[in-house]
Amino acid sequence: MMINKQIRMAAVLALLSLSVSACQTTQNVVLSQKSALELRSIQSRVFETSDERKVFRAVISVMQDLGYSMTSVEPEAGVISGNKLAMLDLTATVNKKGDDATAVRANAIVKVNYQTVPHQVDSAEFYQQRFFAPLSQALFLDALYDEDAMPPESESTALNTSETTPESPNSQ
Repeated sequence: MMINKQIRMAAVLALLSLSVSACQTTQNVVLSQKSALELRSIQSRVFETSDERKVFRAVISVMQDLGYSMTSVEPEAGVISGNKLAMLDLTATVNKKGDDATAVRANAIVKVNYQTVPHQVDSAEFYQQRFFAPLSQALFLDALYDEDAMPPESESTALNTSETTPESPNSQ
């Protein structure tokens, strides 16, 4: 009888140790079940501007506007990382794409609660609504302000012409 109790106790201890070790995982994040190509298309957008620095600054501004705290900013590598409420990590990369475009790719990791393994976000709506739409608006406004700062060439020429043209006596 005593031997049966010892065997049972050993079996219970073995099961407990297995269940505890099963909770530990070598994988830090549960990755998406979508294909790499599908995930890349969800996470990437190309913007029609050759100004990579402007896009990089816009990504930082948008992330801050959305409530992210910057954890890493590496301009040389084109990488920006931030987290929001310690539950959502977002990393964005900015790369020049040819002579007249810049690509941005974002990757988000969400922590459902503190006891589960974080999951990679693979929702197209998340990336579009919660990152790329605000980024597009920020880049549009930046471009609009840049255009407002410089008058069109025809306006400046007209201004210069009127300043240098002497008034005719009949204009008064």
